[in-house]
Amino acid sequence: MKRIFTSIALACAILSPLAAKTIRGYESSSDNGLNFQVDSIDYRSDLTRVYGKLTGRPHTSNRIDLVQLIGTGSSATSTDIDGVDFRRYFQWEDDGVIPVEIDFPAVKESQGVQLLFTTAHGPSTTTAKKVCKKTK
Repeated sequence: MKRIFTSIALACAILSPLAAKTIRGYESSSDNGLNFQVDSIDYRSDLTRVYGKLTGRPHTSNRIDLVQLIGTGSSATSTDIDGVDFRRYFQWEDDGVIPVEIDFPAVKESQGVQLLFTTAHGPSTTTAKKVCKKTK
């Protein structure tokens, strides 16, 4: 019986990463409100996670209250954020970069997304598109 549970646990651990699809190589552009650079988007069966960086002037502050993700035929509202906290002010340190991970409910994979940030200084939009890399 112990071997069966061990086998099942091992199979789940091996197959879990296979269900996720991480897409890298996004080109992002933000308006003047908040500068967010998308590094990659992880499409999973249970959630969609956006990895990126907030960039700003060192020793200035901002606050993110909500993030909406709009893709091809789907949209979602953020459920969690790591790196900063929702509805709390944060400050950029000396390098002016804060890495963040934003979680959304599962959405369909898309080659381009829009992230709508609700901040203390008003709304801000970031558009990210998948860049096709040419090989020689």
